[in-house]
Amino acid sequence: MHTMPNSIQSSESNPDIILDVRKLRTSFRIAGEWHAAVRDISFTLRRNETLALVGESGCGKSVTALSVLDLVPSQNGRIEAEQIQFNGRNLLGLSEDEMREIRGNRISMIFQEPMTALNPVLSVGHQVAEALLYHRDMNKEEANRAALELLDQVKIPSASSRFKEYPHQFSGGMRQRVMIAMALACRPDIILADEPTTALDVTIQSQILALLGELKRDTGMSLIFITHNLGVVASIADRVAVMYAGNIVEIADVDSLFAHPTHPYTEALMRSIPRSDRDTETLHSIPGQVPPISRMPDGCRFAARCDLARPICRKLDPALQQINAGSTHEVACWVRGDHDLTAIEDRANG
Repeated sequence: MHTMPNSIQSSESNPDIILDVRKLRTSFRIAGEWHAAVRDISFTLRRNETLALVGESGCGKSVTALSVLDLVPSQNGRIEAEQIQFNGRNLLGLSEDEMREIRGNRISMIFQEPMTALNPVLSVGHQVAEALLYHRDMNKEEANRAALELLDQVKIPSASSRFKEYPHQFSGGMRQRVMIAMALACRPDIILADEPTTALDVTIQSQILALLGELKRDTGMSLIFITHNLGVVASIADRVAVMYAGNIVEIADVDSLFAHPTHPYTEALMRSIPRSDRDTETLHSIPGQVPPISRMPDGCRFAARCDLARPICRKLDPALQQINAGSTHEVACWVRGDHDLTAIEDRANG
């Protein structure tokens, strides 16, 4: 990870904020050129808070989480930021050994596909105990005992008899519970959950969400929950950051976002949610698709798919602004933000 030139480090620390990310830009090299997948995004995470990162596939949600943990492959990826401050400590510039002390210990991650994230030739008990052996001063017997308690905690049926079984012997929902147990092993301050319910049926999905909520209450951890499903967001999040094409286009507390979705992309996502009180013929889709990082248009990245787009939208990229003075609800939109559009368009054309 690299600190951007002329970075401004915070001189004051808010004890309620456990993670403070500023001007994060993650780029990948494609055909010899660097292209940003995450573009100068900033956000904070409070203690015992759930922040949801929402958006279509390819919008930069998972890359954001991987960047926080410096897990972007250095061969063809690079991470730059003003700061990624965790619990008062800037993670930028830490050595690989120092980051290993953070990963899985202070900040854990639940990956999307448990079948590919779990090692198929190691028992699930061994894989849960592994983090405890590495990060805690435990012998094998102590680590196995603690791992069994974790499997019980995430409600694996007959955990003691299944401790030595392998991932292929577990259902998708049970494998996801194993992943959660692994993430919880060292009682981290933050868990990054990357679409942990995507591959599960609705009933199991509901159980996993309830389990995460219960564990969050019991442990006081903070959670960044990555998803494309706004229905899931409504049941688990405290705040929501809507991402599109590598940018945060809207951020607000969950009640404000659902009551007053402001960015046209957020509105379009809301309209596309299937609802039992609407006829299926009225289900909306968003035309077009997220542009590839190698062909990002100028201006607002959503302009080509937006019915409200004006000429300024295709020229200049809007920054996040409060929708009202003193509001914590922010939107990056020329049409919906608090802008003097006439003056801005005159300057752009002049």
